[in-house]
Amino acid sequence: MPFPLDDFQRKWIESHFKKRLEWTEDYFLSMLESSRKSDVWRAVVALRDCGTVKSIPHLKKLLYHTTEDVKCTSILTIAHIAREKETSFYAEALLDPKYREKGYAMWAIDDAADERAVKAVVDYFNKNKSKLKADKIHAELIIHGVSYLARHFDKSPEIRKTFKMISEYWPSFQLSSKLEVYREYFEKQN
Repeated sequence: MPFPLDDFQRKWIESHFKKRLEWTEDYFLSMLESSRKSDVWRAVVALRDCGTVKSIPHLKKLLYHTTEDVKCTSILTIAHIAREKETSFYAEALLDPKYREKGYAMWAIDDAADERAVKAVVDYFNKNKSKLKADKIHAELIIHGVSYLARHFDKSPEIRKTFKMISEYWPSFQLSSKLEVYREYFEKQN
């Protein structure tokens, strides 16, 4: 199960809401309307445990919230609840210039999206070649993007071109062991 709520997070949420807490989807949806950012953030995380598709429209409204933690966790909570059903949403967020949390959009894609996000991921990397070359894209975003594309390698010739383009810049990246595995995979495919 992606992005599960662990015991620490549950206690963190319970401690925050204290006596007024009802561990229900409706309760946490009502907390999304709170003026307290800390209420909203914890409610988004709690919905990973009790949220259903009913929560999705409410979580989507938080994509442009003023609090970074809320923006970031809302897309991951959507991915946790909706899985591949919201592939188009994750892809749109990745390419939307107004949504600046690209690493979280890519993470949601890597974790939950089906092959419908291939074009968005390829377009993202192609659009950001100069940032990629200058090593100005966070390594985790690259790892999630490459991981996702590797799973769909044979579904589009554009993926092969994108892997080739990314691999040209790999020597300049501070490679993690995860990215090194994908480099080896790509080299075997050629």
